[in-house]
Amino acid sequence: MSGIDKIIKHIEDDTSAVCEEIITSAQNKAEAILSKAREDAAKIQADSEKILKDKVVDIKKRSDSAAELEERKTLLCTKQDIIDEMLGKGLQEVKSLQDEAYFELILKMIEKNSLEQNGEIKFSDKDKKRMPKEYISEINKVSRGKLTLSPESAAIDAGFILVYGGIDENCSFDAIFASENETLKDKAGKLLF
Repeated sequence: MSGIDKIIKHIEDDTSAVCEEIITSAQNKAEAILSKAREDAAKIQADSEKILKDKVVDIKKRSDSAAELEERKTLLCTKQDIIDEMLGKGLQEVKSLQDEAYFELILKMIEKNSLEQNGEIKFSDKDKKRMPKEYISEINKVSRGKLTLSPESAAIDAGFILVYGGIDENCSFDAIFASENETLKDKAGKLLF
């Protein structure tokens, strides 16, 4: 099981109890809405049975439809909140990986994102301080072009920035999570629901 799979599994385990609570709460709210809508429809029907029979049926149908719509909206919002929370936790977990796992993940990202040309790589001050010795040579083993460590620090929390001829490619975890947001939400939704 790879590091990212372990992270995803850990996130799934951490969020399953929260998911259950939120879904149960949403279902209870939806049931209360349905119950209230049914009570309203029954009262209107009892008060105007003879005169407004057709109107009561129509109101009841609209009430049930509105309650069902409200239930679907509530469940959808709840699911979106769960997914957003899970992705936020996932981002924090990736940012707080132990040094060895963190820098191993960075190598995989460099292998995927580097270009076949020479350039620079920028890290945050924090990452520069905890970077393993000879890490630049490890980077150049997986990079498609030669990368040198920039003397400037990147203004990012985690990840790196590749610089090719004055053009920056932001490979910070925040930027990657933001650019892959919809894909990650779809995958998380399939895993959870």
